[in-house]
Amino acid sequence: MVMLDLAGRIVVFGIWLQGPFGTNRTSPRIQRKYQSVMTWYTAGITAMISKLAPLAVDSSELDESLLGGNAIVIARHRSIFDAALPAALFGTRDLLVLYTLKDELQWDPNLDIVGHRMGHVFVNRSSKDLESELQQIRELAARIDENSVAVIFPEGTFFNQTRLKRALSAIERRDPTRAALARQMRHVLPPRPAGTLAMLEAAPDADVVMVGHVGIEPFGSLKEVFANVGDVRHRLRLKAWRFDRASIPSDKDEQIHWLFERWVQMDEWIDGHYPLPTQALDPTN
Repeated sequence: MVMLDLAGRIVVFGIWLQGPFGTNRTSPRIQRKYQSVMTWYTAGITAMISKLAPLAVDSSELDESLLGGNAIVIARHRSIFDAALPAALFGTRDLLVLYTLKDELQWDPNLDIVGHRMGHVFVNRSSKDLESELQQIRELAARIDENSVAVIFPEGTFFNQTRLKRALSAIERRDPTRAALARQMRHVLPPRPAGTLAMLEAAPDADVVMVGHVGIEPFGSLKEVFANVGDVRHRLRLKAWRFDRASIPSDKDEQIHWLFERWVQMDEWIDGHYPLPTQALDPTN
């Protein structure tokens, strides 16, 4: 891991020199170079982890024709692994992948350096200035074109049963109608819509691609990764849905309802693959 981080920093320094000296970091050519580093780095981390915890990938349900540019990517968030999936799915198709990430990830030197040079947004989820955070997301989404996608994880954090119960209680207090949809979710957290709505506002012509996966549940933390070292029974199944922008409501309240319906749709797909072909999972994780 240390060598991978060091190699990444050396390559990024080389790109910075070609900038020259960081003065032209927003040019398409330099952005593509940073994208290549990000794709290589996430692939390297995934390869290292997969040696400890083998995870076969089943893409038989994945329609790759849906993974084009000019899209807002809304993805399930269940594990330390899945943040890398959009980079793997879209970056390897020569698309610029622009991320909305939690600000704690800036502790990773390569994510910090490359992320800021690519213009990724690192969101402070406890910020008292929500509008400032949303404006950064809007600016990110405004960059979407045929050669790029912007990624957001609407759940905001990893799923577990405790968080699901807490989220359901909060939604029931605020919006009983929306709570009826949220109560149908068994494997995902109800989406936090603000960031997704900001992207929809700033990229009015972009489609939405929803990325779901199942099988990664036993790897929700580093503790679980090491608990599953050498277990070859795990299989990651992937699924994507693409929604033409014309099919998405323009009214914000209707957009929230639409997003909740999509999360119910994903949850139903996930449930169709249970029980997982692994050891029994701890329901509190």
